[in-house]
Amino acid sequence: MASLKHILPGALPENPLEAIAFLQKALAAKDDVISTQNDVISTQNEVISMLQEQLKAMKQQIEWLNRQMFSSKSERFDPNQMLFDSLLIEAIDNNPPPDSPMPEVEVVVEKHTRKVSPIGRGEFPDHLEREEIIIDVPEEEKFLPDGTPRPFIGYDTSERLAYTPSRLYVKRSKRAKYGSPKGAEEYGVITAPLQESILPRCMADESLVAHITVSKFVDHLPLYRMEQIFTREGVKITRQNMSRWCKDVGLALNLLAQEIKSRLFATGMVHFDDSPVKLLEDHDKKPRGKRIRESRVWAARSPIRAGPWVVYDFTLSRSADGPIDFFKGYTGDITCDAYGGNTKLALSLYGLFGESILYGCWAHCRRYFFDAHKADAPVIGAEFLQLIKKLYKIEAEIADASDEQRLLIRSEQSVPILKAIKEKIDELKSHTPPSLKLGKALNYATNNWERLNRYVTNPKAGIDNNPAENAIRPIALGRKNWLFIGDRESGKAAANLLTVLMTCKNAGDNPYDYLLDVIKRIPSLKTSEIHTLIPEHWTPKNPDNS
Repeated sequence: MASLKHILPGALPENPLEAIAFLQKALAAKDDVISTQNDVISTQNEVISMLQEQLKAMKQQIEWLNRQMFSSKSERFDPNQMLFDSLLIEAIDNNPPPDSPMPEVEVVVEKHTRKVSPIGRGEFPDHLEREEIIIDVPEEEKFLPDGTPRPFIGYDTSERLAYTPSRLYVKRSKRAKYGSPKGAEEYGVITAPLQESILPRCMADESLVAHITVSKFVDHLPLYRMEQIFTREGVKITRQNMSRWCKDVGLALNLLAQEIKSRLFATGMVHFDDSPVKLLEDHDKKPRGKRIRESRVWAARSPIRAGPWVVYDFTLSRSADGPIDFFKGYTGDITCDAYGGNTKLALSLYGLFGESILYGCWAHCRRYFFDAHKADAPVIGAEFLQLIKKLYKIEAEIADASDEQRLLIRSEQSVPILKAIKEKIDELKSHTPPSLKLGKALNYATNNWERLNRYVTNPKAGIDNNPAENAIRPIALGRKNWLFIGDRESGKAAANLLTVLMTCKNAGDNPYDYLLDVIKRIPSLKTSEIHTLIPEHWTPKNPDNS
């Protein structure tokens, strides 16, 4: 007992019974301390586990942000790469590297030059003007040494493409005036009437207005750069004037935009998406520094097979009220993303049966699984990507097929793949944390499964909403250049211009020729004749646009 004194708190009693009781109390106290320490360790382990999960999630977020900022945005996936990775890992596990490095062996690699296919000059289009330049030989070389003249036998011809900067010129209109003969002055003077114009009393001709409008909304050239270009030509045209001209033309094209909208709705299937744009609010109502607000431009696109129709709409917010008003009277189906406002839109059109008109987007669903493949589920994500790739391959093969063939092939080939995807989702969903990228992908697919499957029963429907997303691209490119929309009325004008110009572009027409001809004709057209200006029926009135 004497040997225990150095580890016991206090003196050990001399009485054996008291010593035993004392030792029991000491052991009980030690048990309490150990239990408390175990609780602390358990708590610390839980904290460590939680921090590890947070660290893992943050690493995934950082990797995703790095991909978004610095890596390629392509979501291409090669399933063979995953197979190679697993084989490589297995080979490394089964064949660990030797303890001592193998001596390096010099390998002589035969030099070879990568073959580059020739680009070639190509041929210039026949419609381009040819300007001939005659290059003659020196006069003294036209004769032989004995003085005999050489006979002319032709030219060795070559062509190079040349360019002349855009030409500004003044178009002067002279209206004839006729008076009255002497003695009949009461008949006064008559003057030839002014030509009808979409922009009366405007200093700019229709050709200049068309050029500025197409440069901004098709080529995404901001007005301040055009102002600099015109200044180099010695002409001062302020961006404020150019902005006003674009706005007036856009508002004047409202009836034509509505005609295109009716053609879009007649297809029975509309792809729908939106994109944010900055709106410059009224300066008098907003304090300095709070003049910009976020508004929305909506793009509605017909399926590629159904025509070139694309219609844009401008709203002050992303509220469902805007789309509900836009689709008023529509009786077809809509392909869209999972935005909650689309559900309200469908209910407003069809009541309780509204959900049945909404079709999902496999491109959005695939993006979730692609993120999972890059983050926390490389193998499982790759399996889903491979299955979705098969669905897209089927759609590519039936792109030009008839409606009956599309339905038959989808039923025979696409439906079994969809069933396999659903079975795999159900298998994984119960034990996959929703916080993981894979969990989010599984939840998205489950919540939108009915919409994602509807396309196989409708030959008009596509597998994704990419037509609408492609229609949004001009907005994304434009806002990087023209930065914001000047006011609410300008937002409506911009939507009309985009509707007309992008539909024209999809139809394969030249946007400048088309817009110039339209703004020349539209002032003299009756409302019942507006349909003659849509790309489907349009033929240039003046081919030279003079």
